[in-house]
Amino acid sequence: MPPTWPRQPLERWMRNACADLQWLGTAPWAVTVSHSQRTANTSYLTSLRSGWFDYAAEELQDKWWAAWLIRRLGTCSSWMGLDRIALVGNWPVSTNVWDGATVADLTQMCTRVMTENPDYFVGVRNLQPDKHAHLIAALRQIGFVALPARVVYEFDLRQGLARKPSHLMRDHTARKRSGLRMAVMDSVSRESARRMAALYTRIYLDKHSQLNAQYTTDFFEDILNQHVMRAVTLTHSNGDIMAFAMLYQVGNTLTVPALGYATDAEIDGLYRLLFSAIHEYTQTHALLLNYSSGAGDFKRKRGGLPQLEYTMVCAPSRKRNGWRTSLLRWLEKKTRGINTTALIALGA
Repeated sequence: MPPTWPRQPLERWMRNACADLQWLGTAPWAVTVSHSQRTANTSYLTSLRSGWFDYAAEELQDKWWAAWLIRRLGTCSSWMGLDRIALVGNWPVSTNVWDGATVADLTQMCTRVMTENPDYFVGVRNLQPDKHAHLIAALRQIGFVALPARVVYEFDLRQGLARKPSHLMRDHTARKRSGLRMAVMDSVSRESARRMAALYTRIYLDKHSQLNAQYTTDFFEDILNQHVMRAVTLTHSNGDIMAFAMLYQVGNTLTVPALGYATDAEIDGLYRLLFSAIHEYTQTHALLLNYSSGAGDFKRKRGGLPQLEYTMVCAPSRKRNGWRTSLLRWLEKKTRGINTTALIALGA
C-alpha cells in the first residue's frame, strides 16, 4: 500500500479535480467520485473522458479533423454516462502502484463501490498485464473490461545499471558541470512549496495541458511535510530552486507525480539535468522507476523500456445498463490488437 496520506478535501490539492476524495476500508483506499456537474478542464486523474478524449484531442490539434472526431466521441461518452465515474485506488497522482497483496482487497473494494454507486461507472487505473495479471483476472470476474490507456516508460535499477546509454551519461556530465546543487528534501517551507507550484504550473499546465492536475501550493506543502513523498531539487548558488521532482515510492517502485523547472533560466537543458538527478536517486536506492508517459523518444534514448498500461472499467451496476456493458465489451474486443509498437508509431 502507498504511504499514509493526510485526510484533506481534494479541492485543497487540485483546482480541477471536480470530484470528491473518499477514504474507504481499513487500509484505507482512496476513491475519487466525480461531481454531478463536470467543469471545464476537469483533470484526467479523475475523469476518463478527459484522459481518453479531451487530452487526445489536444495532442492532435495539428490534425483538426481527427481532433474534431475525438471530441465528438467524448460528447457521446458523456451521453452514455461516463462523466459519472468512481475510480478505486485512485490516489491523486498520475501513476498508482499495485502489488500482489492488494488483489483481494481491491476486488472487494470495487464490489463495494459498485454497490454504493449503482449509476456510476467504476474504474481502476494503471494496470500492466505482465505485473498485474491476477488483479486483471479478478476484476474481470466481477464484470470489468480492460482498455488500453497509455505507454509508460520504466527504468529497472533494482540490480544496478546494466548498460550506460550515451545520452544518459551526457546528462550526468552536464549536471555536474552546471554548478547546480542536487539535494533531496523531506520537508518544505511555504515559500519553497510556492516556488514548486509555480515551476510545476509552467511545465504541466502552461506548456502542456490544463487537463493535467492543477496542483496547489497546499499540495506540495502537505504531501512533503506529511512525508508522503520526497523531492529532489536542483538549486542555484543563490538558493533558488531551479528544478524539482516529487518522488513517490511504493514498495520498490518509484514514480514522479510532478516536476517543474525554470523556463526563463540561462542554464540549458534543465529537464535533462533533472532527469539525471532522478535517475541517480533511483540507482542509489535500487528502485524500479516508472517514469510515466510522454517524451517517449527522450526516455527510450536513456534506457527506458515501454510498457502498455490499461484501465479496467465496469459499467453501472443497475440492470437497465446492460447495453453499456455490451458496449464496453465490444470496445475491449476492438482494441485487443493495440500494442506499444503501434502507440509509439503514433508518438507515444
